Amino acid sequence: MPHIKSLAAALLIPLSLSAQDPVAEDSSPFHGGQWAMQFGGGVDLFSLGVLKFTSPRGAWLLDLSTDASFLDAKETDQVGTTTSADRQFIGVSARLGRRFYQAPGRRVVSFQTIALEGGLNDQMIDFPGGNVRQTTTYYGLNGELGGAYMLTGGVSVGGTASISGGRFTTKRHDPFSTLKGDGWYIDGIQVLFALALYF
Repeated sequence: MPHIKSLAAALLIPLSLSAQDPVAEDSSPFHGGQWAMQFGGGVDLFSLGVLKFTSPRGAWLLDLSTDASFLDAKETDQVGTTTSADRQFIGVSARLGRRFYQAPGRRVVSFQTIALEGGLNDQMIDFPGGNVRQTTTYYGLNGELGGAYMLTGGVSVGGTASISGGRFTTKRHDPFSTLKGDGWYIDGIQVLFALALYF
């Protein structure tokens, strides 16, 4: 919990300073009542976010992310016996929070986001004699730094880097045993490229 409080404090200090600068609001390319859609992507993650601006420098964010992999496979042992070796992974997460913008120029903006997050990861592996399934649910706090370049008044490209931490619960079941437990997690810096459409 101290890590989460430190992250929140580090993100909110520059926000309070920028809130006192009237020039930042005057130069912002956004306005209250505006909407935006943000498409993000990384190595194996896709996210879709919706932004609702409440002022030229602030917006609410709802963001959904997913990653998945499915392997259809067969395994043959040394005596020629073939069994299923399928594998699958599905991850879904959501964030709801507040984003704060600074605009050094009308084409370049920087922003910070502080949000609550939650999600579910489900993994299954087939092997001779059965399969292993593990499901993890989690919730916590997410902090994000980002920047964008306005190609036009309605399109921007940029990137984000985020870090998060919180609580998780996991359940694992196989033909021989069942495991249940909970604990704390911290996710390191995750970088995404982003395309946003404003309307």
